[in-house]
Amino acid sequence: MRLFLADSFFDQLIKLPKNIQQGIRDFQKKFRSNSQSSAIHLEPITQFKDSSLRTARITDGYRAVIGDLGEDNFTLLYVDKHDDAYRWAQNKKFVWNEHTQTCQIVPMQIEEPAPIPATLNENTTETASVIFDIPVEKLLMIGVPEELVPLVQSIKDLDDLDKHCDHLPQDAFENLFAILDGVDIDEIISEIEAGKAKDGEDSLLSNNNKRRFIEITDDELLAKIFSSGMEKWQIFLHPSQQKLVESDYPGTTKVSGSAGTGKTIAAIHRLKHLTEQASAKVLFTTYTNALKDYLKGPIALMDIPSQRFDLNNIDQVLIDVTRKYQILPNGIDVLDYSGDDRSKALWREVLDCEVSEFDEEFLYSEYIDIILYNNLDELPKYLRQARTGRSKQLSRKQRMEVWKLKEKYEQIKKQRHVVDRLELFNLAANYLTDNNIRPYTNVIADEFQDFSNPELRFLRALVAEGRNDLFLTGDPFQRIYSGRKINFGAAGINVRGKRSQKLKVNYRTTEEIKRMAVSVVKGVKYDDLDGGEENNKGYISLVHGERPTYKIYDSVQDEVAQTLKIIEACETDGIKRDEICIAAKTRALYKEVMDELHRNKIPYCEVKGASKKGDKDGVNFCTFYSLKGLEYKIVILIGVNERSIPSSKSESQLRETKDAAELKEYL
Repeated sequence: MRLFLADSFFDQLIKLPKNIQQGIRDFQKKFRSNSQSSAIHLEPITQFKDSSLRTARITDGYRAVIGDLGEDNFTLLYVDKHDDAYRWAQNKKFVWNEHTQTCQIVPMQIEEPAPIPATLNENTTETASVIFDIPVEKLLMIGVPEELVPLVQSIKDLDDLDKHCDHLPQDAFENLFAILDGVDIDEIISEIEAGKAKDGEDSLLSNNNKRRFIEITDDELLAKIFSSGMEKWQIFLHPSQQKLVESDYPGTTKVSGSAGTGKTIAAIHRLKHLTEQASAKVLFTTYTNALKDYLKGPIALMDIPSQRFDLNNIDQVLIDVTRKYQILPNGIDVLDYSGDDRSKALWREVLDCEVSEFDEEFLYSEYIDIILYNNLDELPKYLRQARTGRSKQLSRKQRMEVWKLKEKYEQIKKQRHVVDRLELFNLAANYLTDNNIRPYTNVIADEFQDFSNPELRFLRALVAEGRNDLFLTGDPFQRIYSGRKINFGAAGINVRGKRSQKLKVNYRTTEEIKRMAVSVVKGVKYDDLDGGEENNKGYISLVHGERPTYKIYDSVQDEVAQTLKIIEACETDGIKRDEICIAAKTRALYKEVMDELHRNKIPYCEVKGASKKGDKDGVNFCTFYSLKGLEYKIVILIGVNERSIPSSKSESQLRETKDAAELKEYL
């Protein structure tokens, strides 16, 4: 006898009282031992439309709904109080879909679809559905149950599909969404085929089926769910995530995907997979300290051997490596040019003693964007280097002058015992490569869009080129640091073709918020950071909620007053203060709201990185940069106007002050 756990059962399980959870743990143990035991009360219910559905007694008041797949294979589908469990099951059908190798929970109570016209002549105002033109055989191959084909063929657009969300199996709904959003159905079929079990393997354990149905083989899984608060993402993975986690790659893999698609989750599971090797020494790194601190929690839940991996932000990895291998003498100070003007001050010193047509701003950016970006360590390389994206063209003579000034700049830095941060990344990468030192067996880097090329080059040097060397996750649409040029090829990292994968299912953001967000960048071309183009076709959210609202006010005072009204309404609705976040582009833009909360004795705190300053149970304040990756029930964005968040209408005005390259980067 085999027993499986559905994600729909898990969703209910974590809501139950502790004594009922214990009852379920005892129940499944008895069930796996003897499913026909009279104590279990496994029985079909006459009012259920599907005879394969059963109920079983957990306690006097609670019942489990169980699906019977035949051949002694059962699945825990749902659990709730007696009447609620029956109500959930009475109009559902539990089936095995051979086309996709997945179990499906199929709603049976559906309205009759509108009749579909046999032909559309030139006088017909309606447009034919994209789905209507797809052969029935292909609809079946993406998980559409045969009896629902007429309904599906009547669906015209995404809004129409939304109306039928509760009438379709979840996997079929997602695939239909992708088609209506512009994804080729053959691409979807190819992904489904890749998620199937290979010949001779158990189809119930296919990646497609493990997304929502996992086998319970012992008491350990449920024990972890109850005792350590095991979360859904630790158990159920999308087939695309599962494939990413378990595959054996010939080299580097780049995983992209829009917000909330589980890139970080896939990276954590990949860490667990790689550390199953006794010889593993894996680096898991990211750009910011805040994200590194956040990752400690979910990684701890995965029971990964701590001696087989390091978790650190990229700058700490750099410092550790340079100290360990004595790449720089003690006492050298690292210039942080992104946060202060120390580098520019040194360039001004160069110009104080050297006559030049160039100013410190140009020399500073030329040094970072061309010389350090391309790791140029001698003049001939600089003379040959393309300067794509730079606004000012340089002759050979001018380049020689720049190089002379660069040498003077580095001479001053040496005298002052300082080094530029990106220069240090290049120095460390060169040292490791020249001496064939590879500190790690594998490297996982999250949020790759935040890294610059010298940082990527350093990651490349930390691990030998070969199977499963680099696993990079990120999203070009979420690149929030300006002036940070990235090109994987230029950093020595090959991610083209099949080495690049994409995730499309959003588990975090509501579909309503997602659609409004995506509409802002619709039609805008985004670089995939390797010379290609990134797109977000087929990007779907599984969570639904209210549509976001815009409100315009004539004054800051009106905006502040309305913000307090929203907070008051939230409290009336039972929403906790720490579930509310007020965010703006800069701290100054939310300061007046903060002052008003103070006057009204409403507790609040400021979020910066992984820390909170103030009353942690109060309303949260943060900048847009700090907000990235956090989750709240209510988010209020204030101070959104042409000055703080320029719209596309501002582009014509910006052309007067910026050249084409600068404007493109700014926008």
